[in-house]
Amino acid sequence: MQPKSSNDIINVAIVGSSATGKTSLVESIAYTAGIITRLGSVTEGNTISDYYPDEIERQMSINSAVISFMYKDKKINLIDVPGYPDFIGELLCALSAVENCILTISGDSGIDAQTINIIEYINQRNLPCMVFINKLDKENIDLEKMLKEIETKLELKLTPIVVPVTTGNQIKEVINFLSLTDESQKMSALYEKYLEDVVSNDETLMEKYLGNEKIEPQMLSKVIKQSYSARQLIPTFCGSAIKVVSIKELLDFIYTNAVTAGDSKECFGIDQQVSALVFKTTSEPGMGQMNYVKVFSGKIVSGMDIFNNDKSTTERIGQIVALQGKKRIEISELIAGDIGALIKLKETRTNDVLGDKTLAQKIKKIEFPETYTEMAVVPKTKGEEEKIGNAFNSISLEDPTIKFRYNPETRQMVVCGVGTLQLDIIVKRIKSRYNLDIELTKPKIPYKETIKKTSQAEGKYKRQSGGRGQYGHCFLKLEPLERGKGFEFVDKIFGGVIPKNYIPSVEKGVIEKMNEGVIAGYPVVDIRVTLYDGSYHEVDSSDMAFKIAARMALQKGVLEASPCILEPIMNLEILVPEEYLGSVMGDINGRRGRIISLEKVGKYHKIHSHVPLSELHAYAMDLRSLTKGAGKFTMKLDHYEELPSHLAQPLIEEYQKSKQAEEE
Repeated sequence: MQPKSSNDIINVAIVGSSATGKTSLVESIAYTAGIITRLGSVTEGNTISDYYPDEIERQMSINSAVISFMYKDKKINLIDVPGYPDFIGELLCALSAVENCILTISGDSGIDAQTINIIEYINQRNLPCMVFINKLDKENIDLEKMLKEIETKLELKLTPIVVPVTTGNQIKEVINFLSLTDESQKMSALYEKYLEDVVSNDETLMEKYLGNEKIEPQMLSKVIKQSYSARQLIPTFCGSAIKVVSIKELLDFIYTNAVTAGDSKECFGIDQQVSALVFKTTSEPGMGQMNYVKVFSGKIVSGMDIFNNDKSTTERIGQIVALQGKKRIEISELIAGDIGALIKLKETRTNDVLGDKTLAQKIKKIEFPETYTEMAVVPKTKGEEEKIGNAFNSISLEDPTIKFRYNPETRQMVVCGVGTLQLDIIVKRIKSRYNLDIELTKPKIPYKETIKKTSQAEGKYKRQSGGRGQYGHCFLKLEPLERGKGFEFVDKIFGGVIPKNYIPSVEKGVIEKMNEGVIAGYPVVDIRVTLYDGSYHEVDSSDMAFKIAARMALQKGVLEASPCILEPIMNLEILVPEEYLGSVMGDINGRRGRIISLEKVGKYHKIHSHVPLSELHAYAMDLRSLTKGAGKFTMKLDHYEELPSHLAQPLIEEYQKSKQAEEE
């Protein structure tokens, strides 16, 4: 498990849409490489890379898993990456740590939008990619037709390397074009495609091909290796993971042709100072924290001190392990290019860069997408808010796409993620790990209140019950401000009718009542309040009395100034393929939205719109359903607008009923 140099390390991410057979492919590779002696299966819950209880229960990958092993004289680090869109964070973490990808495509289902999204992320990282077309043991699959369909939808040029010979749904054998000796097989259309794809990347071979000259297999092999590394060729393997078909050929191709860590420009060499990126963190009760690292230079040795550039602290390296799923194999060091895990570092988290400051600046950190699926967190037992916050903070260490916060405007704990499945899994994980019962509900909308006209109001608070009394008296003028201007307080008291020391109390009373709301319990905004008159009592006046008087005056003034409720309007930008454009625009109109502009951006149409936040709950899921996963969006708060009266009235009535109930 200890490679000699970076040139002996091959890092590969197994990626693809959900249910394309990634975990089964990793299982078959592990079996072929001799790591396991018996094939596990996803349905039986005994695979090497899906070992968490929630993965076994749902029969799907939720967390990335690293499988490290020696194959011949090279170390191969495979990362099995979840394919469901909610776990996009796991994909981005894995791609930051590898030099190669294997994209799995299911032969019985073809291409979906998630596969297209994955290709875009691979292209952004400029990673060489192989394709494994899986499940070819199914009946009536036309391989040539499928290759053309994949090439068209993904805009890729696939070069077949290994293809099966099938009868019905039985794979009799596989043909490896790299070592083909049967001349009759060279007459097939797939072999011709293989040959043309390879020679097109080399002028000398192209001349030989056009001149019908013999081309030696080793000449083709050399061009394949160079073309794959340069992303000019996508080697394609066709087979069946669960039946271990084309797996040995794939593994041998990885060993011979994959880009090694030493080949990568991002690997700075073992003779440099140490630098590394933490690309994943897990934290389990009783197990402690484990940080997955990719070393870019030097070597990490047990017992050494290493600087964390993001936390500006030094960590002592304790146990270092190589991973085979949940199995940990203790090792003494990790050299440049290698992947492993560091156990129980105190401060280090995902996306932290360790080691030399100068080299650390060259490491490209993971860029996680903004997440927009928000849910309110409601504890089933009161008084556990702090425990819940700590649990979510721990969970967010493992998945940086999870954001947890307290929203003071709505007085709710809120969790934000990529999608509802991800959040549902998080809730169950918190229950099992921390014994905390919570439920997720639709979050409250941060409405606000304002006024539409000017009013004047008097507030007078007078109490006399023996001894010193209470007396506060003020007149306020309320004026609407331009939307977004907030609050202004103007002091126009002359002649000392209210002493200066009580005026701050009037302002405090006004602000308190504004924060509480008047008609529906939402903060009052965009208002100018002018204190212009009042009176006081030399003995009975107090700060408290003037504060209460101001609250009373504001309450009256708002009610007489045509109050209304404001709702948040989001700036929503959507990228969508043309085939879904009409449906998405119709959906926006149905959400009380307004289309602002429409433009073409590459192969997408970009819709710029304004939509009320109340209409966008779980929009990520709705858009995914509407566009079969092909739509993308961003949104942010743009402005506030008056809520239509038919929607505002129920909010007002509900608030008034709750106030009456409190008084009774």
